[in-house]
Amino acid sequence: MKVIITIATILISTSLIIAQERIQTFQSAGFKVKCDCELKVNTLYIQMAKQNGINNIIAAYICGENENSPEIGVANNINITDESASYNKISPSNYGYFEKRTLEVYASNLQKAGFNYQYTTYKGTSALEYSFDQMELPTKALFFIKNKKTYLIQVGTRTNLLSKYNTLKNSFELF
Repeated sequence: MKVIITIATILISTSLIIAQERIQTFQSAGFKVKCDCELKVNTLYIQMAKQNGINNIIAAYICGENENSPEIGVANNINITDESASYNKISPSNYGYFEKRTLEVYASNLQKAGFNYQYTTYKGTSALEYSFDQMELPTKALFFIKNKKTYLIQVGTRTNLLSKYNTLKNSFELF
């Protein structure tokens, strides 16, 4: 009986450690998230953004699960930009209007690109949730503004997209 209890304890402990390892914390970017693959700095995105004059990127992370299998592979993407310079140009009483206009401009760009989107609330703030195909990969994304920063959370996969997207989105925590 002691052997069975010992084995059960080891299995439970191992499961808890594995589950805890899936939560990744990014102190410098101010968030943590549960993700089944290791998020790494997306240097290509950062480089392309800088070439297009975007110099306010706080963080850009990407990872892939089952990358060698197009049917079950998953691409996860999180981008954060610092919009504080824009806020410095307006009075605090206009922050809400600025955020509303930023979402409207983003929505307009989505519409022009032919993406389906909807307004929603996320972490107590207005947000845009949308779907599109990224190089024939079904993708869901969330865009929102909080604490003078814009956040983009994306998941692309051909298998269980909604479930995988919701897991990433719902586990995302700011600190």
